[in-house]
Amino acid sequence: MKFNLGCWSINTLTRGASSLDRHVTLSPRAILLLEAFVHTQEATLTRGQLMDAIWPDVFVGDDSLTQVVAELRRKLGDPSIIKTVARTGYSLGAPVIRVVNTDQNSSPVSGQSHTELDAHALCLEARREMVLCGKGSIERACQLTAEAVELSPNSASVRAEHAIALVRKNAYWSEGADLLPDALFEAHRAVSLDPKLAIAHSALGYAHSMSGQVKKADAAHRTALELGPRDAVVCHNAAWHLMSRGRYRSAISFFEQVSDLEPTNIKGNLIAAQLCGHEDTSRGRRNAERALQRARARLEVDPNDSRALTASATLMAMLGEPNAAFLAMENIDIRDSALAIYHASAMAQIGETSRAVDLFEELFDHGWRDLFWLDADPSLAAIQNRHFRRMRQQLKSA
Repeated sequence: MKFNLGCWSINTLTRGASSLDRHVTLSPRAILLLEAFVHTQEATLTRGQLMDAIWPDVFVGDDSLTQVVAELRRKLGDPSIIKTVARTGYSLGAPVIRVVNTDQNSSPVSGQSHTELDAHALCLEARREMVLCGKGSIERACQLTAEAVELSPNSASVRAEHAIALVRKNAYWSEGADLLPDALFEAHRAVSLDPKLAIAHSALGYAHSMSGQVKKADAAHRTALELGPRDAVVCHNAAWHLMSRGRYRSAISFFEQVSDLEPTNIKGNLIAAQLCGHEDTSRGRRNAERALQRARARLEVDPNDSRALTASATLMAMLGEPNAAFLAMENIDIRDSALAIYHASAMAQIGETSRAVDLFEELFDHGWRDLFWLDADPSLAAIQNRHFRRMRQQLKSA
């Protein structure tokens, strides 16, 4: 949707606001506040109405709304653009001059089809980065999907890909930033653009799950699986959600399904093997052997495949080959990579607890916050190191 507010032209899909000589990007919360006024057409909205629109089903303090209002006044360079109504709430300081429908049914502009293809190509590149997960891969994936959104803001699948990339960056390499509001914004946009798109609902479920909104996540993943039961990304996100809730047996089945759907996928069987430590060791060994076979096949094609290298070391440790695992880990550079978590797991598996804790501390410093995995991976859950327990507690309270 596009609308003019005073001298500003605002595009809610791209979150861009432009005037004659300025362009700014607004936060998802700021866009939701403006949309609340546009959709209701009311002159004044109470603080309660605005907070319900911006943070549905989530309790936040009054200061959160004050900060969003302050952002709009600051970025749009006009303290009166949002007026405070004493003892009530807020009103717009300028009229909404026009509203233009820019949804997926709008008439295509010249070159739009080519632009959309370019956007999808960027998303494919982002997926490859996430599969390899080497140094800088997560950041590049987010940058690539953000570029894709700029090229094709009306594409539901592009919005969904960006939402998924944001959730993963938030979980594994956030550098302290909270990216979940942006991820939820993008996922909601994807669903609104195409309510029948499986990956859109999957992205929404993924973001809700990381936000701790379990019921919403369950509903979104159910819808995604109904629409795309054989979509590997949909199955992966559902598996992660189940794992995060301690429902390991169901998660294992979904992770195995991911590997069945993608013949070169290592991660599905690898995580299934790790989770089987809670349920079924023989099934875990079968998954580990299958994952190691795939990792070695990928290394024949590309000896520098970072995912395959780190997975091989982890799997050898799981299969009772500690010396081979340790040697492999010594020869792999996992600095500044989220793949260090696999090395931490392998180090813990072969008894190198101090090394495992050091690796996890580096990840923690970069914003790694997948608390659920600390309980899901038996080798990490078994670490009794005092410093490690303190880091776990910090992560829980973050």
